[in-house]
Amino acid sequence: MIIRKLELHNFGIYADTNIFKFDGSAPIVLIGGMNGRGKTTFLEAVLLVLYGSNSFAYSESYYTSYGQYLKSFVNTADNTLFTYVEIDFVLEGNSEETYRVKREWHGDKKRVTEKIKVFKNNVFNQFLTDNWAMFMENILPSALSSFFFFDGEKIAELAVEKTSKQMKESIKLLLGISVLDLLKSDLKRIVGRTAKNQINSSETEEIEKLRMEKDEAIQRLEDLDIEIDELVDRKIGAEQKLEKKEQEYIAKGGDIVTQRQALFQKKAVLAEKIHAGKERLVQDAASDLPLILVKDLLESVRQNAEIEHEEKMLKIALDKMKGLYADFEKSIEDTSTVKQFMNFVGNQTVEKSPVVSFGFSDSELLKLQDLLDTKLNQTQGDIINKQIELRKVEKEIEQLDNYLAIDIDEKVIARIYKRIKEIEQEIIEIDVQIAHKTSIRQTYNGEVISSTSNFNKRVEHFLKKVEINDDSDRIIQYSHMAETILEEYKLELQKAKIDVVAKTMTDCYKRLASKKNLIDKISMDPVTLDLRYLNSDGIEVEKSSLSAGEKQLMVIALLWALALCSKKKLPVIIDTPLSRLDSAHRAALCKIYFPNASEQTIILSTDSEIDELHYSIMKDNIGDEFILEYDEDTKATTIRKGYFLEDTR
Repeated sequence: MIIRKLELHNFGIYADTNIFKFDGSAPIVLIGGMNGRGKTTFLEAVLLVLYGSNSFAYSESYYTSYGQYLKSFVNTADNTLFTYVEIDFVLEGNSEETYRVKREWHGDKKRVTEKIKVFKNNVFNQFLTDNWAMFMENILPSALSSFFFFDGEKIAELAVEKTSKQMKESIKLLLGISVLDLLKSDLKRIVGRTAKNQINSSETEEIEKLRMEKDEAIQRLEDLDIEIDELVDRKIGAEQKLEKKEQEYIAKGGDIVTQRQALFQKKAVLAEKIHAGKERLVQDAASDLPLILVKDLLESVRQNAEIEHEEKMLKIALDKMKGLYADFEKSIEDTSTVKQFMNFVGNQTVEKSPVVSFGFSDSELLKLQDLLDTKLNQTQGDIINKQIELRKVEKEIEQLDNYLAIDIDEKVIARIYKRIKEIEQEIIEIDVQIAHKTSIRQTYNGEVISSTSNFNKRVEHFLKKVEINDDSDRIIQYSHMAETILEEYKLELQKAKIDVVAKTMTDCYKRLASKKNLIDKISMDPVTLDLRYLNSDGIEVEKSSLSAGEKQLMVIALLWALALCSKKKLPVIIDTPLSRLDSAHRAALCKIYFPNASEQTIILSTDSEIDELHYSIMKDNIGDEFILEYDEDTKATTIRKGYFLEDTR
C-alpha cells in the first residue's frame, strides 16, 4: 500500500483545502512543522479516513462518542462547518488498481454523522462503500495499525517492565492466536447453551458448579492481573516524574549542594597538595638545581679538568719511559730516533696544558661528569614534571571554586529534594503492593489450576457414562475435547511463532543500537509473551538498567520486527520520531530504520529532531518534502513543498 494523496478540507488546524501529494521515487516523505502546527493532526487524519470509529486514535481519546470526536476536527474559519478527509492509495502488486476513500461531515448539527464514499479506479463502488471496514481489516487490521502509524512521544510509554497488555493482544492477533481465543469463547457459549437444555440431573448440576468455580477462579486471577498492571502503570508514571525531578534537581544545582562539603574537603586536600609541591620545589632549589644556571661554565671546567687529567697521565707515563730509556740506551748504538720520540711526547704534554689548573682527583672528576651527564638532566626533568602536576592541581582548585561560586537557591533545591523523596517513597509503596499482589496471584493461580483440574476430571468421568448417540452429550464431549486441544495447540503455535518474532527483533535492535555488545539476544516467553534481554553470557539484562533512549529504541525494534513479521507491505507514519534519543541512536534511525521501515515512510518532525545533520544522512532516501506553515492572523496551517533547511542548501 502506497499513499499517493491526502486531502484535508477544514480539518483541525488546516483551514480551507490542503493537499499532500506524494509522487517521489525515494521511500522517505519528510513533513516538517513546529509544535502545534498540525503534525499529529496529519496522523489522526490518515487513521480517521482509513478506520473511522475503529481508529485507535479515537479509542484512546477522551471523547465519549464518535460524533463528538468528528466535531472536534471541524475548522470554523469559513463558517461552512463542512469538513472532509480524502485519501488516495494503491495496493502493492496492483499499481493500476487505485482506491480513493472520502469521509465528510457537517459540524452544524447536534448529532454529527459522517458520510463515506469509496472509489475504485476513479469509479464509485457501492460494495466497498458499504463494507469498507471489513475491507480495511483485511488490508491492515485496526489492532495492528499502531505498528505502522505511531507517535514517537508515546513510544516511551510502551517501554515498561513487561510487555503491555495491549501489545500482547496485538502480537496474538499478528500470530493468528486471537482467533483461537475467540473459538474457545464460542465453544464455551455452545456448551453453556447445551447444558441448559439438558435434564437438570445431579451430575450436570455438579459439573456446572465446578465450571462456575473454575470461571470464578479465572475471573479473580484476571481481575488481579488488571490490578497489578495498573500498579505497574502507576510505577512507570512515578518513575517518569522522578526522572524529571532528578533532572530539575541537577539543573538547579542540587548536586553541588549535596556535594558542597565534600568539595570543600577536596579543595583543602588539593591546597595541601599544592603546598607540599611548592615545598618540594624549594628543597630542589637548595640542591643541584641552581647548578643548571651555570651548566655551560661547569662544562668548561670539566673540559679543562679532563685535559689536566690527561696531562697528568702523560707525565706519569713520560717519567716511567725516561727510566726505561736509560736502561734501553745502553743496549743499542743508534739512539737518535728514540730521543726524537721522547721529545715529541714531552712537547705534547706542554701543548695540552690547561689554562687553569683545578687539581681534581679522579673521583672528583667522575662526580663532575656524572653531575653534567646525568643528575642535572634528571633534576631538570623532575622539576618540569612537578610543575606540570602543580598546574593540574591548581586548575582543579579553579574548577572547584567555579562550582562553589554558583548562586544556588537552596530553598528551591530543598523543595525539589523533598518532592524526590516523596516520589521515591511512592515507588517503594507501589513495589510493596505489587509484591503483595504477586504473592496473592500465586494463590489465585493455584486455585485456577486446582479448579480446572477438578472440572476436567469430573467432566471426563461424566462423559464416560453418557450415550454416544446423545447429541447434547456429544456436543459437550467434543467441545471439551476441542477446548483442551485448542489450549495445547495455542501454546505450541505461540512457541513456534514467537521465536521468529524474537529473532527478528534481536536483528532489528542490533542494527539500531550503539552499544551492540550490551544485549546479545532478545527472547519472548511463549506463554506470557514477556520480553527478556540476554547478554553474550546468557545473563538477563534488567530493563531498569537501560536508559530511556535505549528503552524507546527497544520498542521501535519490536514495532519494526512485528511489521516485518506481518508480511504486510504498508506505509509507516511516525510522529515526533526522535523523542528521548541521543545523537548516536538518532543517527542510527535516520541511516538504518527510516529508509528500510517500509516502501513509504512518512516522518512528521520538528526542526530540532531532523536537523541539518540528520537531513544530510537521509538526503538520498527522501522523495518528498513538505513544510507546515502557521499563520498567526488566521490561526490556521497551510502546506508548501520544501523543508526547514531549504534556504541553507
